[in-house]
Amino acid sequence: MSQSEPPRGLHDVIVIGGGITGAGVGRDLALRGLSVLLVERGDWGGGASTELLHGGARSAELDRDEAGRLQRVAGHLARRCVAMVPSLPDGGPGLDAIESALRGSRQCERLTGDEARRLEPGLPAHVAAALTVVDWSVDGHRLAWANVLDAARAGARALNHTRAVALLRDGAAVVGVRLRGPDGARSEVRARVVVNAAGPRAPEVAALAGATLRLRSTRHVQVVYDRQIAAVAISADAVDGREVRLVPHGGATFLGAVAGDHHGDLDALEVLPGDVDHLLQAAERVLPAIREHRPVRARAAVRPAPFRWRTPADALLRRFEVIEHDRRDGVAGLVTVVGGPVAQYRLAAERAADAVCARLGGGARAAAVDRPLPGGNGVAPPVRALAAEHGITALAAARILGRHGAEAPEVLQDPRRGRLVCRCEALTEAELVHAARHEQVRTLADAFRRVGLAAGPCAGAACVERAAEVLGQELGWSPSQRREAGRDYLTGAWRGRAPVLDRWGWAQEELAYGARRGWPGGL
Repeated sequence: MSQSEPPRGLHDVIVIGGGITGAGVGRDLALRGLSVLLVERGDWGGGASTELLHGGARSAELDRDEAGRLQRVAGHLARRCVAMVPSLPDGGPGLDAIESALRGSRQCERLTGDEARRLEPGLPAHVAAALTVVDWSVDGHRLAWANVLDAARAGARALNHTRAVALLRDGAAVVGVRLRGPDGARSEVRARVVVNAAGPRAPEVAALAGATLRLRSTRHVQVVYDRQIAAVAISADAVDGREVRLVPHGGATFLGAVAGDHHGDLDALEVLPGDVDHLLQAAERVLPAIREHRPVRARAAVRPAPFRWRTPADALLRRFEVIEHDRRDGVAGLVTVVGGPVAQYRLAAERAADAVCARLGGGARAAAVDRPLPGGNGVAPPVRALAAEHGITALAAARILGRHGAEAPEVLQDPRRGRLVCRCEALTEAELVHAARHEQVRTLADAFRRVGLAAGPCAGAACVERAAEVLGQELGWSPSQRREAGRDYLTGAWRGRAPVLDRWGWAQEELAYGARRGWPGGL
């Protein structure tokens, strides 16, 4: 069935929400042999980010089996790193307390100040000791897509940019979903069970069935650098005591923290300069030179957590919850899954799938537990061998392997593999074309999430126009649609760049946009 055709007929399950949890639920159910329709109002993993799989050196509350399993099934998406908590003389986390909490769950190592500085030369001289653990950083965008792709390969149908605008009812029971596609066309699809995995929008979906769902929506802020500015992942305390994490991954660095509860419009998330200063103020206590590095963008995201009173927002994110609405609200045919860290997404998906199958009377647990995700099911060629075989640079080969793993050689069968679209990220035309044909990339923003388009220091100034031409040829865009796509992308990217610009950054923006005869979107 074509991606553009509206879905029809009866499915066993419709999953609403294509974040990492919803994608995991769709995959688990498809691997159990059920007919699954997975829909996402935006793009797959749109709210995801790069983060530590185990939660850093302070986290003792983790499922080691789940974290280790994710490393095995998606090793190409994870990067091994050392996570460190430095001890500062003016206060901060007590290493004895952290070490005691980790005992029995994770192996840690205590370092002197000199040993810590040999591991991370950027630490200040007054760091007297540090605690380290082994952790893994993971690319959340690609992880979500890998689950969607595996679900599709198992027989599921997956539609991004498709909104669930209503739930179909038979009395109190939910029996299907009314959808609006990217072209505005509406369709009604029936299902025996509907899974609500809509993340922070889960209460809106539950309300369509007359059910009440209370969540704590937590706001995350992240500042991104286009280079690795530290050798290890580092934990620091913000002025209000919240933990700030600096995470290197794949040649970039991510500085972020939970910024508290979010009570505003989910469509109007904004990062303010004060948010950036809050993060930098904490980070410079353990990495004084961080203000010498220029970030390329900042982003905000909202994540759901089960509702608990008098509980810090970051503590709630360690838990997920599966809600069976027939038992709680008298609404049959609806199951909700919310919350949980990335290391527990598969477990949350399995529990939700178990609840679904209990209602359908079948669907034994599948091989989703240890089945490798696409790209993790084979031996990936070495970087230099892949580069030599296909006539591309080692950097381009490394980037493709980091996204596609063992399936990277298939991406490079296109003769356009030698032409670069994005020089900052060494993105080839072949990979961008592959993303349009096989990875449901429908916009330039989709390409940013799927293949790293414009993720480097130019922020699209040097590549968006060419990318719009390549993508437009694949998707049948007219010349005016290609220009509009470029302007839309730059307008969206601007919102992430403005909070992190210094005077030199503003000069670069002025030059880039002036070359296009004006600011995008009338800014």
